[in-house]
Amino acid sequence: MASPFRYVRHLARYRRIVSVLARHGFGSLLEGVRLDQRLGIPRRLFRQQPEVHVAPSEHLRLALEELGPTFVKMGQILSTRPDLLPPEYIAELSKLQDTVPPAPWEEIRAVLHAELGRYPEEIFETFDPTPMAAASLAQVHAARLKDGRSVVVKV
Repeated sequence: MASPFRYVRHLARYRRIVSVLARHGFGSLLEGVRLDQRLGIPRRLFRQQPEVHVAPSEHLRLALEELGPTFVKMGQILSTRPDLLPPEYIAELSKLQDTVPPAPWEEIRAVLHAELGRYPEEIFETFDPTPMAAASLAQVHAARLKDGRSVVVKV
């Protein structure tokens, strides 16, 4: 049996996920599995109306992008499964394969500090805050070490 503390620790994240999905029109699905009762979320949240000029498949892609890298990766996997989803969903989720927005520079800087124990400007002579490429779980930046060597840094 899972610890109740683990549940409480993740409650804010669960609520955020539900909120994003409800805002994109998936409230009735969430309500159907009684997440309102399980997470203590008001039912009115599930009844939000999404923008009507946006197709449901696009709402799904937008929600996955908003929820972050793990959800983008799930969308990428689903985009390869025409046996599970209709063609319009496959086409929309396929956009996640190559149009992932990069993480903000401050987030990248914080990750580098957490992983390396120092900020980029302490390690590199130069570090381009604009990524050369971005994918669902990482992005790459051009940099130059203090000894003059050019490197590419995957974050």
